[in-house]
Amino acid sequence: MRNIFYDLKHGTEVLNYGRDRIADSVVQYAVKTGKKQINILDIGAGKGYDLINCSRLLAERGVDSSLYAIEGYEPNLKTLREKAITVESADIENGSFQYQDKLFDIVIMNQCLEHTKEVFHIFAEISRILKPNGICITGVPNLASLHNRLLLLAGRQPSSIRMYGPHVRGITKKDFIDFAEKGGYFKCIDFFGSNFYPFPPKLSNSLSRCLPSLSVSIFFVLKRTGKNGIFSDILDDVFFETPYKK
Repeated sequence: MRNIFYDLKHGTEVLNYGRDRIADSVVQYAVKTGKKQINILDIGAGKGYDLINCSRLLAERGVDSSLYAIEGYEPNLKTLREKAITVESADIENGSFQYQDKLFDIVIMNQCLEHTKEVFHIFAEISRILKPNGICITGVPNLASLHNRLLLLAGRQPSSIRMYGPHVRGITKKDFIDFAEKGGYFKCIDFFGSNFYPFPPKLSNSLSRCLPSLSVSIFFVLKRTGKNGIFSDILDDVFFETPYKK
């Protein structure tokens, strides 16, 4: 069955990144706030596709953008610098982000969070460096996608999280929103999906807009509230057997 799904999805994987929808959210933020200069950080930026895409669309609307990236893969660092993006090479799970408090209007984290364990620390840093009313756009593989549900129904492992694979977290819409809104540091203000296995691109785009909770990838737009402190402060009131980094 896994081979059948692979054959059906082959060639549509680029849609998993939802790049157009992310750029739309960034432009909507600029229009709504009326800002003419925006600082954007991409965590796990890869080759900078999201940053360049957002910057291009903002420029078309007369908005200047300063682009920053956190990336740990050496070949990508060179590519990002060639694109005039200010880059930090960092382990996002085990260190502070080297940026001042309340620097960024927008933080993007696309197809990165599912690779990490220290989610409280990561969102603590995001809550620190985001301006009040700034937004964090997070995209992740959807554990509850249609194709993953069908795989589970057949007694097979969901493709978004496997023992022999890079992902260590399985994420669904409700669970992520419950997590992100804990403590009142963030508010989810928008949700959308992208790609829809096993359908071709045109139909996939339509289905993901109509049924985002069943899409291959899901995206959350989180607004930083005015609450003081950082996200990991919520760990003061809960005990986990896993000693999460604060």
